[in-house]
Amino acid sequence: MYQAKSLGRNTYSFFTKEMNTIMLRRFEIEEQMHGALKRNEFELYYQPQIDVKSTNIIGAEALLRWHNPVFGDITPDEFIPIAEQTGLIIPIGQYVIKQALAFLNEWQRIDQKKYTMAVNLSPIQFRDLELLGFIKNALSDAQIDTCNLEIEITEGVLMSGQSYIHDTLVAINKLGIKLSMDDFGTGYSSLSYLREYAFDVLKIDQSFIHGIPTNKSDCSLVKATIAMAHSLGLTVIAEGVETKPQLSLLEGLNCDSVQGYFFSKPKSAEKLLEFTENYKRGT
Repeated sequence: MYQAKSLGRNTYSFFTKEMNTIMLRRFEIEEQMHGALKRNEFELYYQPQIDVKSTNIIGAEALLRWHNPVFGDITPDEFIPIAEQTGLIIPIGQYVIKQALAFLNEWQRIDQKKYTMAVNLSPIQFRDLELLGFIKNALSDAQIDTCNLEIEITEGVLMSGQSYIHDTLVAINKLGIKLSMDDFGTGYSSLSYLREYAFDVLKIDQSFIHGIPTNKSDCSLVKATIAMAHSLGLTVIAEGVETKPQLSLLEGLNCDSVQGYFFSKPKSAEKLLEFTENYKRGT
């Protein structure tokens, strides 16, 4: 039934052994997820963000990883949708916010720099009436200035048009927390959303960055996106920067900052502190 619905409704789909295998794995992952937080199986990794002109580290994006003793490493692409469907994304999301801010406090203290931490929010998290209060308390507990937290959302958060989402985004902005449009260019109504909400940051999806050294259309799109964002007073981050030619082109296009494998893969908290220390020394 769900397979038929996913194909656009008013159709039919035959049940197959492959579907059965997929559903069994989904149920098994859901079962494991229920106790994963208590068993400390989740861990945050951090991918540094680099200022293009100065090449200084300006912050990082927090990325959730799950190391399960039964299934090993489970990718976010697989477990996040299950967490959203079951509602477990609420406590997991709270864990991410709290851990990310606690690490940011340590990182800022060690390096004596006001780094920014970017955290992704799921559409489901906006249904949590305690979300805003939790973020406020987490910032206070970690002694982090609101301007050093960046909330990343995709267009999927906005497309439902629910009033509680609008109200929460307005409240987040009033607190001084940065708001970032993630995966820009992969949705349908980006321009109207940029006009409606007070975004601070626009992140260009890595699918556009990959081909800019050789694909004229991709390069033209990125150039236009950066110019448009700057005209709106937004800072631009390019995701998925993996090569020197990509970085050089983005510098020429006046992109503000980048993240990607060219500088660093996502790292554990401990490894990121080591990376930052070595990066400052140029090693």
